[in-house]
Amino acid sequence: MNNRLEQLSIAYKKALGAILLKEFPHLASLTVTDVLIDPSGKTGRVWLATTEEILKEVEQRRGDIQSQLKKHVVTRYTPKISFVLDDRYLDRIDNLFDKIDHED
Repeated sequence: MNNRLEQLSIAYKKALGAILLKEFPHLASLTVTDVLIDPSGKTGRVWLATTEEILKEVEQRRGDIQSQLKKHVVTRYTPKISFVLDDRYLDRIDNLFDKIDHED
């Protein structure tokens, strides 16, 4: 990935983190783990470390989140984002529990 796309992904990740914290203050278990913007800048994918129920709630408010994203990151196009469940955090939690079991 080129440098411009990396910087754009980082900017969107920070902005989405702030937006989700503001929009969903009651959800402590919501984390933006990664953002990938396509080279055209018109679409993007956002990985969230959360549960299926919370992912559905966030997806329902996608339009509001995207409109706020326009204010935080100014680009020619605001990408149409889709939210994806990040399963990797579940693997990390399982690994931590395995470590605890092996220490006993």
